[in-house]
Amino acid sequence: MDIFKPIAILGALAWLPHLITLVRNLFLKPKISINSYNELEIGYTTLGPVLNINIAFSAENKHALIEKIYLIIKHESNEIHLFSWDWFEEYLYEMDTIDSGPLNLRKNQKAIAIKVQTDTLMEKKVGFQDPAFKEKYNELFNLTNIVYVNLFQGGKDINDLSSTNEYNEFSELFKNSFIWKVGKYSVKIKVYIKNRKKSFEHKLEFQLTNLDKNRLETNVETCLKVLKNHYITEDQKYKSTWEWAKPYKTETIIQGKNQNDMI
Repeated sequence: MDIFKPIAILGALAWLPHLITLVRNLFLKPKISINSYNELEIGYTTLGPVLNINIAFSAENKHALIEKIYLIIKHESNEIHLFSWDWFEEYLYEMDTIDSGPLNLRKNQKAIAIKVQTDTLMEKKVGFQDPAFKEKYNELFNLTNIVYVNLFQGGKDINDLSSTNEYNEFSELFKNSFIWKVGKYSVKIKVYIKNRKKSFEHKLEFQLTNLDKNRLETNVETCLKVLKNHYITEDQKYKSTWEWAKPYKTETIIQGKNQNDMI
């Protein structure tokens, strides 16, 4: 029976590399690399101040699940704003059409999570917004709707809505939430993945000119027109037109910094 002992040992040794790999993968943590496209989209709409960035993610060691992304935006005057991701857009494929030529098909969805496979470059256009603005917007939207419904059901003149506190506070939100200034901005992209406490980071900079600021400020008036048209004028043919600034950025990449670090 002793002849079977060496055979059993050899069989166990054959499984050893596989077991080592399993144990190694169990304790191995994923890493994320982040790159961003040169051109940014800076805007101001009824969603408040927005910043859209084309970002490419790649994973090392094992697959990674991105659970949230934040932006820390700092103006050269030291004014800081925190944005969070709200949506992302993925390029699917290009289709040729007879009438209009190449047509890019894209998928837009709310930002919940992104799975990044190893050995794969995941490219997304990510839209970032100010969560504090969104919270206040939702509050005032609900309050103004209540007043609007009460006026409508009471048979009163809808124009009376413009003199209510709720409507005027809604208008003031758009007037007072414009943050963009002339000068240099530093942006820190902080990416959080599942099972990692530390964020992965990517830094970039951009600059807004006086022309950029003036163009973006015209959107404040557009916001007020959209608000008025939604509740009072109700012109079905009205279509809002938004101005955008598209500065080019410079960048410095920092990987794996602590999530409490600030710019």
